Amino acid sequence: MEIVRRSEQYHVTELPFGPSLLALGRVHGLGSKGLFDLVSHLGRDLGILLEGDRVAILAALKAAKIPSAERVGQHLAEDRKDLISLGNREFDGLTDRSITLLGPGEIPPRLRDLPDGPRWLFAEGHRAALNEGPFVAVVGTRQPSPLGVKATEAVVRTMAAYPMTLVSGLANGIDAAAHRFALRDNVRNVAFLGHGINLIFPAETSHIRQSIIESGGAVVSEYLPDEHYKKHYFVARNRLQAGLANVVVAADGSASGGTAHTVRFAARYTRPTIGLTFEGAGNLSRLVAEQATGELVEIFDDAGRRRLDHLFRALCTQLGKSTNGLTLVEHLLDRELRLRQIPRADLEQLTTRLTRLIEEAS
Repeated sequence: MEIVRRSEQYHVTELPFGPSLLALGRVHGLGSKGLFDLVSHLGRDLGILLEGDRVAILAALKAAKIPSAERVGQHLAEDRKDLISLGNREFDGLTDRSITLLGPGEIPPRLRDLPDGPRWLFAEGHRAALNEGPFVAVVGTRQPSPLGVKATEAVVRTMAAYPMTLVSGLANGIDAAAHRFALRDNVRNVAFLGHGINLIFPAETSHIRQSIIESGGAVVSEYLPDEHYKKHYFVARNRLQAGLANVVVAADGSASGGTAHTVRFAARYTRPTIGLTFEGAGNLSRLVAEQATGELVEIFDDAGRRRLDHLFRALCTQLGKSTNGLTLVEHLLDRELRLRQIPRADLEQLTTRLTRLIEEAS
């Protein structure tokens, strides 16, 4: 994705991108699509629309093919002072809450290079998490079966042995389960929202969202901070999950449900997709099997779990990340040592067992 920069036709703006975006988001008649088109046209020099004279403003609006350019331009020219003040105030408020606005040039490459990638992102928490892959998107229905939740847990537990980041959408069901298990197993989280960063939805996942932020993860949205959720926003959100992911795991769901959009986006972006098969699973796995990059894994079969582990380890190796399949065991051992009074004899038994395993592996 290439953002066309034509600010040389006007002048170099002194207004920062973040406050300018928030200010323009308050302009009646512009809309989210108009704002998207303006950022595509002007890039980080969006502030030109709040600094230039009427002629320059109108030229920029028409060049970006904004409908009702004259009316929008008049609004900008007349209310620029108030808009700038509001944009700065809102930007400072977001900054105080550790919410970063990523503009052109700051979007993670895996998202920036998508044909329909975002033009900006609001990231609450640790923005660095968006660049700390490999990324595994674990997605599924809002109404999973008990086995669907267990299947999700198995995937995250397999991830936990490696330096991977879980990506999901903070919805009820599979998303919430994936985030919850990742937090339990010390797996970093990135959650994409289908609404503005100021909204908490659904309320049941508010504690998960806070834990993601506190544990070094990020909660991310491409919508203006106060935008309410809409059905097509969640569909668009799914493309970001698929786009950031190195691999998408469709845990449980229907081929006609919302998660199917994520699978199709993954196919469009040539991201490998794994469908989980188990008794009572939805037919989402059939859709995965139809994709050129799709693969099915029987998650409750030992051979299936080993296959998933192999895929995750190979991905880490391919990206130059360290691999230690016993990392999770080490974390669990550290926890047990903190919580129990372990006698020396118990540790000696463990050492004997490890020595035997090493001999068998050699």
